Amino acid sequence: MIKIVFDSGSTKIAAAVIDSRSERSEIVEIPNGYNAMSGCDGDLSSLVGAVASLADVSSDVSFIYYYGAGCATSEACDRVVMELQSIFPNARINVHSDMLGAARAVCGDNSGIVGILGTGSNSCLYDGRNVVDNVSPLGYILGDEGSGAVIGRLFIGQLFKGRFPQTLREEFDAEFNLAVGDIITRVYRQPGANRFLASFAPFIASRAVRYPEVEEFLYNEFCRYVSHNLLHYDGFDRLPVHFVGSIALNFKDYITRALGRYGGHLGMVTSAPIHGLVQYHTADRESE
Repeated sequence: MIKIVFDSGSTKIAAAVIDSRSERSEIVEIPNGYNAMSGCDGDLSSLVGAVASLADVSSDVSFIYYYGAGCATSEACDRVVMELQSIFPNARINVHSDMLGAARAVCGDNSGIVGILGTGSNSCLYDGRNVVDNVSPLGYILGDEGSGAVIGRLFIGQLFKGRFPQTLREEFDAEFNLAVGDIITRVYRQPGANRFLASFAPFIASRAVRYPEVEEFLYNEFCRYVSHNLLHYDGFDRLPVHFVGSIALNFKDYITRALGRYGGHLGMVTSAPIHGLVQYHTADRESE
């Protein structure tokens, strides 16, 4: 029996092919992402169908577990099922949110609080089977505290308003060569503003070790994430808080400090949930 587990984000997709006969799994990276809310008809099937290793086993796949961005409504989930069914005609397809995928990856069958910190942010309370509470992230304009997009947005705003040392501004200009007009165009007039803003995260991380002002900025932002989201969940003071995402991994020290300020306890931190999801869906359990 062959299962495929998808971890689908807005910028990239990871797919794990699990063959129970050989007890082996293979992970395939798809460099483009898919959001079930905003994607167009045919986008997902085109992305998946173009991967030879997936197409080669298409008729042999019995189960698909798809965890994806934008899978928040029945219409969005139905769209994913329709697109995947055209490639895997014999598969039983289960579609869930990326939040549930993150929770299953880091918690397995145990209770915990889970945060996603990547280009965007999210969080939930997980009871070992289901997401039982979720503070709406609200997106990078209204919310998404601690996300790459919001860290980038706030940093750029403070940098260009002179809130950081002039030497930092000079280093930024030398590395990116972006005038105010260029940034405004990318943010307000072109698609993918959230990804553009999040792209500054590596630069910000590299300067935090030399600029106390940047270090304080990051600490305060992750404190906002904890206080605006995680403190809402029952059991915050006793349950482990796990994190998934590139921002979580690269800014782990600041997150740990922010949790400690409010009495939280750091659990697992991983950049991507796919390996945890392989383990989850390889284990025997009554239902998935």
